[in-house]
Amino acid sequence: MIVIAAKGDSNMVEETGDWKWAVVVASFFVQFIICGISYSIGIFHIVFKDIFEHDHFDTSWVGSILLYVTALTSIVLRCFMSQFGFRISVMLGGVISSIGLGLGMFVTDLYQVYLTFGVITGIGFGLACTPSIMAVEQYFNHKRFQALSIVMGGIGAGIITFPVVIKYLLEYAAWRGTLLTLSGISLNLCVCGAVMFPVAKGRQVRLMPLLSCLPLRNIVFHGMCIANLFWSFGSTIIYIYLPSYAMEFGTDFGTASFLISCIGMSAFTTRMVFAFMGHNSALDDITSVLCSVGLGVVVTGICPLLIDDYAGQIGYCILYGFYSGYWTTFLQQASRELVGPEYIAMGNGYLSFMIALGSLLGGPAAGLLIQEEAEFEYAFYLAGM
Repeated sequence: MIVIAAKGDSNMVEETGDWKWAVVVASFFVQFIICGISYSIGIFHIVFKDIFEHDHFDTSWVGSILLYVTALTSIVLRCFMSQFGFRISVMLGGVISSIGLGLGMFVTDLYQVYLTFGVITGIGFGLACTPSIMAVEQYFNHKRFQALSIVMGGIGAGIITFPVVIKYLLEYAAWRGTLLTLSGISLNLCVCGAVMFPVAKGRQVRLMPLLSCLPLRNIVFHGMCIANLFWSFGSTIIYIYLPSYAMEFGTDFGTASFLISCIGMSAFTTRMVFAFMGHNSALDDITSVLCSVGLGVVVTGICPLLIDDYAGQIGYCILYGFYSGYWTTFLQQASRELVGPEYIAMGNGYLSFMIALGSLLGGPAAGLLIQEEAEFEYAFYLAGM
């Protein structure tokens, strides 16, 4: 069963005044920290592979487990989030993720990294990520799309910033010092969570099935779930292996790390553009999502043709970032349109499960392919399928 909090005051959004924008800023930085660290897994993949001397298949589980546990936690612990509130969930997530990253500096084996960097940190990120978005939703009736787009912009901003920061930390503080620093940064999730005061007064709590089939009555929603699975599968491969793939062509470690930042720059720009466009675009939400998936697949499929030189690598990252930002911006609205606002929580649960499944399978599948064929390009063809 899942705990659902009903609205206690229909005018609560208007009564919060300008504080709701403080919540937007706090949620922005939650996404900034979580996604900035999570989507830098390609950099850590190179580091952990060299330090612990494992192959791509074994090392890829680190990033895949982190993304999988983050997405799965947002579903499994949704009852905790609803019972104790978004504020407590985000703050607790900050503490747990900080512990996970902090313990990572003491590991002596790759399998210990699975537990600390993957499982514990993933649980913390999962506890903080989804509640921060839901907190924004409860503060806004009007301009909700714009507010959520700004929050989603934190994903792109984090992907821009953290690969560069992590690269310099690795140079000056080594990998253990880097994890300790990231542990301190993730503790700032507690500060962000402290801003997210509940606004519902006299709320009523009712129980709904955790895996209700009501959202699945819409056949188009089935297609969106499958699209989310393949998108997550391919994206995980890209974020884990793109720096390693670039280094195969002579790109140095720092320059290869910057490619992830290029994806973030493009994704951030896209999200901000659509935040101010709102619903004035010519395409409806569902068509927009399907178009972004199709175009992203095409671009990723031709990645091996573009990556021979650094200019092609930059071009690919810009294109992929554009479609990535396009997808995540419209996904929430398209889901709401398909299943209705009353079932949006359950609909998002199914979508999150598909993201979790794709994240878990993507990295190891590509790692196994690289191990067997000794060529990165086949992994990117797999990502574009």
